[in-house]
Amino acid sequence: MKEFLRDFHRRVAEIDKYFDLVDKIEQLGAFSTSSIIFPSGEYVVDSDLQKILKSHCYLLLYNLIESSVKNGIAAIHDSILVDKLTYKELNQKIKKLWLLNDQSKSFRDSYIKKETVADNLYEAIRAVLDDEILTLDPTNIPISGNLDAKTIKGIIDMYGFYGNLGVPDKEIDELLNFAVKIRCDLAHGNVSFCDASNQITWSKLINDKNKLVKYLTHLLQNIDDYIDKKKYKL
Repeated sequence: MKEFLRDFHRRVAEIDKYFDLVDKIEQLGAFSTSSIIFPSGEYVVDSDLQKILKSHCYLLLYNLIESSVKNGIAAIHDSILVDKLTYKELNQKIKKLWLLNDQSKSFRDSYIKKETVADNLYEAIRAVLDDEILTLDPTNIPISGNLDAKTIKGIIDMYGFYGNLGVPDKEIDELLNFAVKIRCDLAHGNVSFCDASNQITWSKLINDKNKLVKYLTHLLQNIDDYIDKKKYKL
């Protein structure tokens, strides 16, 4: 099993442990004044704590989304590098990706000198004509805190690792977009953890987690197949 798949399964196991804890606390009821006994003494589990723990679930789920996609993309880049491929040996999508993300930055930024643009253009042409082994920089892929349904579909199309994703499009689109919204609201301080919890039911959270794990499992299997069959080659 490849490392990006092992990492995914480790993260899912971590999330399952957290969900199991929150589930037990949820069972205490919405108006709980029950206590948990620690070696240092009793701790009262009230409704605010339940809400905070519940909202935090979406941070864990979003982290799983971003890490899974990022690690899968990095695995594709590593495989291309290991195969020591040149521009001519890559398929059209990867050629375009290399030109778009790795070579065109100096052409997009207006503050860069014309001489620098010319030098970079020369280097790109030279790399192609001299059959230089190419590398793809994963930091150029748009994965940074807003990995919603549209962005993930764009990345899939960018590389071409198509396949069954296990969950109907409408369902997974709504789930991914909701997870990003909650994550951004919490990360940017737009809402408190208690207030964010008002948008969430525990049954929805469990359902969302199961769907998301199924979706990402299929997504990573598609990447694994893409790598094994070297679909990035011409």
